[in-house]
Amino acid sequence: MVRDEDRDWVREQLGRDPSIPWMVAVRSAEGWPIVIELEPYDREGRPQSNWFWLVDRRLVQAVARIEARGGVRRAEKAVSPEALALANAAHASARRGLPHPTIAGARAGVKCLHAHLAYHLAGGFSPVGVWTMGELAALEPTIARELERRLA
Repeated sequence: MVRDEDRDWVREQLGRDPSIPWMVAVRSAEGWPIVIELEPYDREGRPQSNWFWLVDRRLVQAVARIEARGGVRRAEKAVSPEALALANAAHASARRGLPHPTIAGARAGVKCLHAHLAYHLAGGFSPVGVWTMGELAALEPTIARELERRLA
């Protein structure tokens, strides 16, 4: 269920309303959305590649800093291709028949740490999401501790 205050909070965090219908997938311990689950099509009927989005502004910015430090390439090197293939297969199975069945719509490799972390936090199997949590703990320990506390 999406409450009016959820819509307001997500709008504030993203700086806009999401263009895709959504619902809350993961809430903080305080009850605020951290991850939203998106419909497979936007309001105009166009397919979209993400299933889950991070919406907590500080978390989004922290993951962007990891990506800016070469995080996507480092994640591809750190995670076995077999584990990534299993994650994408699990994701595709859950989204059977929908466009963009892989995490973030990547044709190969890792495309977006945000998408992997969001999928992981929402309970999906993503070794890249686990890797990203480790990077957050190392590079952004305050945010990682807050995230763990907020999800408790």
